[in-house]
Amino acid sequence: METEKTSKRTRRVLKAIEDAVFVLLGEKEFEYITAQDIYQRANVNKATFYKYNKSKYDALAKAFTSRINEEYNAEIAKRAGEIESMGLDEANYQALMFIVDFFERYRAQFAHLVSDSGDLPKDIVFSALFANYRHYFSSMIGKDVTRENEYIVHFVFGAFRSIYECHMQKMAKDPNEPSRRQDIEKACHIVAKTFSILHRALLDGDGEALSSDAK
Repeated sequence: METEKTSKRTRRVLKAIEDAVFVLLGEKEFEYITAQDIYQRANVNKATFYKYNKSKYDALAKAFTSRINEEYNAEIAKRAGEIESMGLDEANYQALMFIVDFFERYRAQFAHLVSDSGDLPKDIVFSALFANYRHYFSSMIGKDVTRENEYIVHFVFGAFRSIYECHMQKMAKDPNEPSRRQDIEKACHIVAKTFSILHRALLDGDGEALSSDAK
């Protein structure tokens, strides 16, 4: 019983810290947020904060990892009946667009990761997104990402990151500027299609799918 209580208490603390990171990041750039800001907003003491986090950067990584895991799992559960009937192109596209929607939901937070102090906060968040995207992507396409085709996932996510590097820079300059969603959707369709061609070629093992799909 004590272990269960401790576990629930731990989850509450971690959730409070996660929420505090997102709230604060919605208000100002990460470089101006301190560890003290986070634990005070989370209503936990300093010792408790440092029990679970080495620094504010650690809290940032854990907050995004937790949030993206939660939302990935909810999306997979919601799409449970659709995934098997999706074509590969559509599954790839939907997997990418989920990340697009995640960015839009947390538009202010992502804008505040970009600052003149450096790319570390942004890199931390992208690393957290990629670590979890691998599992989500596997679920969407209905196949495990093996070591042999892992590079394709890196290709997909790398292409996606390039799309959003530009978008994040624009958000930093003008957070109120409407996102050009049609351009992003078009880019994601291209990336999804390219992934499908590479994936089929890899499954064939002899490049035949690549040459036939490219025609």
